[in-house]
Amino acid sequence: MTIETMTTLNSSAQLINNPEAAVTALKNSEDEGVRYYAAWWLGKNRILKAIPLLCECLKDERDRTTLGGYPLRRQAARSLGMLKDSQAVTPLIEALDCSDLRLQEAVILALKNIGDRSAIPALINLLNPEIKDKPTEALIEALTAFKVWEVQDHIEPFLQDSSERVKCAAAQYFYALTLKPRYLEMLFQTLGHENRFLRYAAAMDLAALGRFEIAPAIIKAQIPNNIKLATIKRILEALLQNKTEREVKRQEQANFLFPALDELLLDAIQGNIPRSNTVETNQKIEKMKMLVDQQSITSQQVPKSLILELIEAVKSPYPNVKAAAIQGLVELAPLSADVIIEVFDTDEDQDLRAGLTQALMYIGDLRTVSLLEKVIGFDISDHCQGKIRRVAARGLGKIGRQTKNQEVIAQVIEKLKWALLEPTDWALRYSAVVSLEEIGNSDGILALQAASESESDFIVQTRIERALTAIGW
Repeated sequence: MTIETMTTLNSSAQLINNPEAAVTALKNSEDEGVRYYAAWWLGKNRILKAIPLLCECLKDERDRTTLGGYPLRRQAARSLGMLKDSQAVTPLIEALDCSDLRLQEAVILALKNIGDRSAIPALINLLNPEIKDKPTEALIEALTAFKVWEVQDHIEPFLQDSSERVKCAAAQYFYALTLKPRYLEMLFQTLGHENRFLRYAAAMDLAALGRFEIAPAIIKAQIPNNIKLATIKRILEALLQNKTEREVKRQEQANFLFPALDELLLDAIQGNIPRSNTVETNQKIEKMKMLVDQQSITSQQVPKSLILELIEAVKSPYPNVKAAAIQGLVELAPLSADVIIEVFDTDEDQDLRAGLTQALMYIGDLRTVSLLEKVIGFDISDHCQGKIRRVAARGLGKIGRQTKNQEVIAQVIEKLKWALLEPTDWALRYSAVVSLEEIGNSDGILALQAASESESDFIVQTRIERALTAIGW
């Protein structure tokens, strides 16, 4: 993404903050970046009245790349998929005739999300071997989601495809159809592939199967936490909504998967490119541990230079170095808290801020309440701020649980109430639920009850119910 594009999107975010502004921009703006953002905003915020306009955008010829792609049309298709309304099915099917393969892929995924079976004939037609160029992976995944088993003879050759992702999609199809272990084993093998993008794709394919036995492998896989969160959530949704399964078994599975989600939301530092430790990084970790062990936690003489050295190590690209540095900061608390607050206000490195937020969550120092509140209020304009906000919410929960200061508890609950009711990020709302459960007082119960009436996400809603039960309400 170019600096110019980023600037356009940032300015668009400031201008487009309500349905009327988004619709007007999509209709009238001459800036393709603004129109693209408006199309995304309307889908993201579930503005159903924008469906006819988004359908019109599927035919828009103005925004075209030098390679023949249509960015606005692709985003319109993605947004229609988010809106999940059957009135978009016919315009989406018509858009399949476009030669832009990425648009075709977006259309297929949108049709899959909408779930209207009237799309099936068009998908089967696209499977025709005479049509050479097509988004085969997405097509097979859609046919799997619709349970179109009559085309299995056409899908079987893809089990030997040169593309690992297409092979995974075919394995997903045949496992969903037959439940034969060999197809599942193909997906598990790819989940351990040296190519991280193939691991990510395999995790998504496995999650789409919605089977409990898949979850432990995904939790242990070398994939980022955001993918683990999305896939475990998807499996949990499928399990809880499977009414053919015995209630006792569903609850047993939920009792494993909900704590797994709770735990995943404690991590703000796992990057997209996990690195293996080297001899040098192992030596650095040992040195940090030794320096921290030499300090007396009760001493007032911990050198600031040591704390700053640990903070610098939080910037390391190696997760184990980051984790050791964070652990050192936690062990040197409360003396490290003041330095962390100082650095947080002066260093805008978002990866560093993520690590420091995680350290503050474990420290649970009253002096950090205002900082954690500030973090939760960040606008999402950076790759890792979603994780930071979730961890900050959990940090407030720990402080609220530990302190006896009623004013602080009330302040914490107010911010958690906001985090539970306002943000679009389901994982931030989920984190707020867990924190309110940890605090467990009458104000927290009232906040959870109020949120229960308006929460639209099935997993967050169920987590609220579990929290109220755990508190004893």
